[in-house]
Amino acid sequence: MRILKRNGRSPLYDEQLTFFTLVEAREFRRLVASAFSKVGHDVTIYPDRVESRDGTTFGLPNIAALCTGVDRSEWPDLVERHVESVTTPARTLGDLSPEEREAGLYLRLVDAASIAEPGYARQVVPGLLEVLAVDLPESVVTLSKDDLAGLGSLAELLERGRANLRALVAGEVSLGAVADSRGAYTEVTDRSFFTASLSLILSEAVERISGERDQGHGILVAVPDRHQLLYRVIDGPNTSSALRDMFDAARWAFHEASGPLSPNVYWVRNRRWSQVTSVDGGKPRVWLRGEFAGAIKRSA
Repeated sequence: MRILKRNGRSPLYDEQLTFFTLVEAREFRRLVASAFSKVGHDVTIYPDRVESRDGTTFGLPNIAALCTGVDRSEWPDLVERHVESVTTPARTLGDLSPEEREAGLYLRLVDAASIAEPGYARQVVPGLLEVLAVDLPESVVTLSKDDLAGLGSLAELLERGRANLRALVAGEVSLGAVADSRGAYTEVTDRSFFTASLSLILSEAVERISGERDQGHGILVAVPDRHQLLYRVIDGPNTSSALRDMFDAARWAFHEASGPLSPNVYWVRNRRWSQVTSVDGGKPRVWLRGEFAGAIKRSA
């Protein structure tokens, strides 16, 4: 995981692709131009976008986000796959076989404001919903009532969505542990659009990823965007410090990332989510009170 300055950036960093140095940005733009050429598109490269002859534009920051923190040897493949996906007509649910629909069905955590009329939705906390979605994989489709018809019972679909999340966490998600002298938490990042959705099977995910178990006091979790999951099992006196560190990281990632979900940290116990932070009048606040404060105290 690459650590970058967030303030007082050196002039050696690109003005538009701010996570890249000038050398990296130049190489990245060259790769993007090459990738478009390979799929038969003649494009003009601008500092913040590419533009085809028919006037279609593609934002470079969105493509660059795929390469941020990734070894440069992997960039060509990442860029080529992304360009191929955005220039190829998207598949629809009707194009999938029953087997493909089943393999691509997931429970997904979404921002409630981003979904109009899902066929199934459960409120996890105010502002966040659990829905059923299918990975096409060029895009993700939230299933409507019409889409759900004929696919099986809701109980069967929910269990298949959970099973596919379990397979995801047992497979290729990448893990980075973040720690300092005050506290520690675990950060999971992956290109999958369902990384944050692992929070919907939180206890299982935590045990599979880091071998930890809820000790009866619950787990802190943050889902700043769809590609990140932050968590900390409540297990000792430095949990309060870890909570504040997680809150700082979640707020920053929420405002910087594509696909934002929430800037807050939540306390999850017995599958029940409770919000334990907020931003009031622009000021971050941590709610160490009531049952939550008692759980932290008992874990010490």
